[in-house]
Amino acid sequence: MSFIFCDADKGTILDIVENRKLHFLEKYFLRYSKKARYSVKRIVMDMYSPYMTLVKKLFPKSKIVIDRFHIIQLFHRAFNKTRIKLMNSDDKNYYKYKKYWKLLLKDTSKVDYVKMSFHRSFKKNMREIDIINYLLDQNSELKASYNLYQNILHAVKTKNYQLLENILNNNHSDMSDYMKTSIKSIKKYKDYIKNTFTCDYTNGLIEGINNKIKVIKRIAFGYKSFFHFKNRILISQDLLKLKAV
Repeated sequence: MSFIFCDADKGTILDIVENRKLHFLEKYFLRYSKKARYSVKRIVMDMYSPYMTLVKKLFPKSKIVIDRFHIIQLFHRAFNKTRIKLMNSDDKNYYKYKKYWKLLLKDTSKVDYVKMSFHRSFKKNMREIDIINYLLDQNSELKASYNLYQNILHAVKTKNYQLLENILNNNHSDMSDYMKTSIKSIKKYKDYIKNTFTCDYTNGLIEGINNKIKVIKRIAFGYKSFFHFKNRILISQDLLKLKAV
């Protein structure tokens, strides 16, 4: 897999490296002068340990910022796995948990508390909040995991690090194992996550570019040459001009 990095202010691709292995990236970035590397102030990334090792070694003056999207994604996946585990063990409510999975993952601030509509799974009119409450009331572990997930969403959304710290320090004995693992991961990178709440930079630009790259690769049915693949990406970003023939 290749490695891509961008200018967070301008949103432009700085380069696309053919290999993302640590020794390869270390050799690549050592081509930059010590002065250039030490002038980097912040680096936004996901919770990928090899990249953190690289940053500490080659960019020691920079602050590591964990992207907000990946914090939410971590708990999003953990809670969804909790739901799936319960769904597979509850024959009575299996189809309800399967059908309304998006509703359980929805931010509570966007849940409808007013509109009533008929739901065949329940054979009656219900609001979105009624369906959520019914599903959560079937299992205390799911309910506790749901509340944690929603609290994490709120803390990240409002950039309230103190709230996040309080959430992480609470007793989590009633949570699912998936959620407990996510909490351990967050605590491991707590210092970097703190930077997330005081910084406006995100990996949104990179994620958007990655989606475009996937489309380019799919349309071309893959590329044999990394050189041609890289150039195609740069052309799509208007960073490389085609010469008139």
